[in-house]
Amino acid sequence: ISQSKILVQNSEDDVFCRHEVDALKLQGTYPVIYIDFKNCVSDRFDTVREGVKRVLNSCFKQHRYLEKSDNLDEEEKEKIKRYVGAISSEGLNDDQIKSGLKFLSEMLYQHYDKKKVWILIDEYDAVANVAYRKFNADDLDKTIELFTGIYQNALKGNPCLEKGVLTGVQYIARSGMLSGLNNLGKFNFTDAKYAQYYGLDQGEVDLFFGHFQVPKPLGDKAKSWYNGYQVQKYNGNSVTSSQELVSKYNIWSIVSYLKRGEFSHFKSHWEESGNIDFLGELLSKPKVREKVEELIDGRCISFDRKDDFSANDFKQLRNMIGGNKEITSDGLAVLLSYLLIGGYLTIDGPTQNAYRLPNMEIMYEMGKRLINYYQHIYAIDPAKIQSATNVLQDIMSTPHRERMQEHFKNFYDRVKEIICTVRMVDDKNAEGVFANEDIVHSLLNYIALQTQHTTLGSELYTTKLHSKQKGRADIKITNKDVGVIMEIKCLPVSHRSDNHMKEALEQAMSYGNLLDTNKNLFIAINVERGTRTSEERSIEFLCASFMSDGQHVFGINASGDYDTFGVNNSIMKGFTEHVK
Repeated sequence: ISQSKILVQNSEDDVFCRHEVDALKLQGTYPVIYIDFKNCVSDRFDTVREGVKRVLNSCFKQHRYLEKSDNLDEEEKEKIKRYVGAISSEGLNDDQIKSGLKFLSEMLYQHYDKKKVWILIDEYDAVANVAYRKFNADDLDKTIELFTGIYQNALKGNPCLEKGVLTGVQYIARSGMLSGLNNLGKFNFTDAKYAQYYGLDQGEVDLFFGHFQVPKPLGDKAKSWYNGYQVQKYNGNSVTSSQELVSKYNIWSIVSYLKRGEFSHFKSHWEESGNIDFLGELLSKPKVREKVEELIDGRCISFDRKDDFSANDFKQLRNMIGGNKEITSDGLAVLLSYLLIGGYLTIDGPTQNAYRLPNMEIMYEMGKRLINYYQHIYAIDPAKIQSATNVLQDIMSTPHRERMQEHFKNFYDRVKEIICTVRMVDDKNAEGVFANEDIVHSLLNYIALQTQHTTLGSELYTTKLHSKQKGRADIKITNKDVGVIMEIKCLPVSHRSDNHMKEALEQAMSYGNLLDTNKNLFIAINVERGTRTSEERSIEFLCASFMSDGQHVFGINASGDYDTFGVNNSIMKGFTEHVK
């Protein structure tokens, strides 16, 4: 704190005079009003207004000494009591609410012999963020009008104001709420000059870890969970910024982690924020689900970023959440920008046109919502999914052929049990889930997503081995030792050939360049697409393994019996050097 600097903007006569001063030299030299609107968030205007009354009441109580001030007359003191009293504050009308902060600044100005006041407003946009997405038109208009009145009275043309500081998640442009405010400056984490003041850097976290005696291996793991927000390093030039990136920790997450004291236990500390609960509804949109799966896979995505949100952007976001129409490219950019501003994405590279998930904490939050989506649409017993996940986990950690084949059969049985609980239909208009590769793909994604210490990839576009052709690997799962490529088919009986499983396995193996692990599995899966019931639907698995004890092929046919579908080690010739 002693090294902190603060940028002071003197707005007297609307003339900017910028200079840096030591923060501690300012401490205690100005009267300060602090107010936080976070707890005013609600689902309708009436309860928002009551929340604002309570917050104002609490704010005035911090300055009850004004009731005994020699610099205020009796009428002013009585007016202060109206805001301070628990009962009287409930009777405040809208005009009194809107003028409350300005009135308090005037009283402080008089009490402190005409010393101007700092007004600090935290979570200034918390109510608006929810209101734009959830309120009806009438409640939204009333909410924006109320907060516009509060901010304009306190911050516009107030002769008792030294400086006003508002902090929040988004800068809501063209909303009316901040319209007309003079000399309004905006500083966020994409601005290199001010990014240095966001989050904690590695040196600062190392000091905390040293103080709390966090063992180094656990500190390194904490880095993967809570670090990763990339900001541009400021080079001291007000015009250009450095191309070097600095990685930042989430302050709230680090403080919560240290406060719990369970240094070997890592968890998400975003659970209570609820900022992206609506994402679950949007996962039914293929474009959104595809982007989320890419991010969980650790890949970067690109979009046209919006730094300022307008009322129309919020309206578009609201329509996406509650509508059935496919999302447009512009709508997708609005959604992803919302996630970026909310701290769920970070830039990847100094050009700031690629974005990714910052760390394991956010990956957990995204993955949790994807899992909940799959649970909802398939209505599958979570215990059955967990059973299949446990077997897949065993496959990923078993290096020898005998146990591998045993686990493979077990995985087949668990997947078949799940498939048999899903009503898959051939008519898109029939009741049930339309049977195609995407559905089976999603089910297996759902299972793989919950494995521990693995990385999941889905629909990975790459050049095939021994070919200049491009293709997409359906699923890739890797840990530090084992890599798996899955190729998924959903063929009706009439479309099967004698070689359909061999061809699927060869296709899986053609994506071997995606793996850099020592032990690799290539799995072909076919789920019958036909008119029979789910219980009768046939499922076939075929696997080629490259392990420390050699190369092996094993499979399971529609009857549940071991079967290699006529495939032997000879088909792996030519791929061996690439996939070992």
